[in-house]
Amino acid sequence: MAGFPEESETKLLRCYPVKKCAIVHIYEGLALFLINTKNMQPRIAIVEDDALTRLTLASALRSQGMTVVIETASGSQAVKEYDLARPHVALLDLHLGNGPTGIDVALALRAKSPNIGIVFLSSFEDPRLLNPSLPALPFRSVYLTKNQISDIGVLKDALAQSVSKAPIGLGKNRTTETLLGNLSDVQLETLRLMAQGLSNAEIARRRSVTEKAVELSIARLSKSLGIHKDSTRNQRVHIANVYFRAIGQIKSDSD
Repeated sequence: MAGFPEESETKLLRCYPVKKCAIVHIYEGLALFLINTKNMQPRIAIVEDDALTRLTLASALRSQGMTVVIETASGSQAVKEYDLARPHVALLDLHLGNGPTGIDVALALRAKSPNIGIVFLSSFEDPRLLNPSLPALPFRSVYLTKNQISDIGVLKDALAQSVSKAPIGLGKNRTTETLLGNLSDVQLETLRLMAQGLSNAEIARRRSVTEKAVELSIARLSKSLGIHKDSTRNQRVHIANVYFRAIGQIKSDSD
């Protein structure tokens, strides 16, 4: 298939003319990604429920010489169109509103084509913030928060990684490269409940544990986040702010 290398193909492909090849090294000696060539145009599927974001992504990718073969807000529609469109990479919003998530769509596409690249886009720093019971991200998928995309190069690198044969370490339900990535599921759930303004007693009731257990969980959470008790600020408010930054509702300190 013209476009991205299949598993059976050699690690290094030659493209002519060379001046029209942009080669991105993902892992030394393991993967080469060829993009913006006359004869090799990556075919991309975009599944994003926000119309403006979807149109912006499609326009940006086309400007880089890629072919967008699916543009839809519906995960089920993308799966239906796959057999005809045959995309090399699927660019999926994690949260598609009511119904299937981006992970559900990714798993359905992988069932049709085990080699399809998967890139998730999300407002959530950690996918568990959307739903603690989400299945693990598919193997060799890439997870990007939308505020990480400062330019088209970031997106191109993510697309390249998604079709690399090298393990990229993101086939989990979190990435340890973020502040929340090192939190346990229990700590993350405690964070979510605290952000809702719930008391320790109510958190204990919902988690079916004792208030003492909640207090210990909050203490561990505070330590993990580097938020210590301080007479000049409310610790619970600052912990809650971490949650709201992670779901994109307030800007991070670096923004």
